[in-house]
Amino acid sequence: MTYSREIQDLVDEFSQFPGIGPKTAQRFVFYLLKKSPDTIERLSRHLRNIKNVRTCSICGNFSSQKICPICQDKRRDNSVLIIVAQPQDLMAIEKIGEYKGIYYVLGGLIDTVQMSGPEQIKAKGLIERLRKSQIKEIIFALSSTIEGEGTTLYLINLIKQDPKLTQRLKLSKIARGLPLGSEIEYADEITLGEALKMRKIL
Repeated sequence: MTYSREIQDLVDEFSQFPGIGPKTAQRFVFYLLKKSPDTIERLSRHLRNIKNVRTCSICGNFSSQKICPICQDKRRDNSVLIIVAQPQDLMAIEKIGEYKGIYYVLGGLIDTVQMSGPEQIKAKGLIERLRKSQIKEIIFALSSTIEGEGTTLYLINLIKQDPKLTQRLKLSKIARGLPLGSEIEYADEITLGEALKMRKIL
């Protein structure tokens, strides 16, 4: 069966989403076809508005402003920095409601299989930020996968190449409350909170 061009185009677009195959994409489209014009217009408006979202110039989190609300918050503890891979990992930690420090989003992990090397993550920007700040502790909150562990080791070695940073910074990472091989963004709030509180010095 051949769908109309309008339907097929939308199926093709949804099929490009991570984890979404053609069958699921078709279900999405058929669901939308049953909705009212007002619902479709509201969804279209939200999709148009997402063009206004950018990355924070300081931490790399998604924001509609040049500097995100977290980086603008004067109440945050600027002496403690958590390093995460993606903005969704940052939001998972924020949901705990216990961490009051600041963040740095790498934008990915070192993954040689996916051709993602050190130059694909924001390692250089991290070192520059550390040199210009008064940060005293870094908490590595990267997924406990081979890629996450490898990226952590790479960044630790990079930091230790600078004697001034090595002298000033305490390095730690979230504890193994997280199962081996787990992703930060999928961890429940209790497990992630305990892992953060029981972080280990590196």
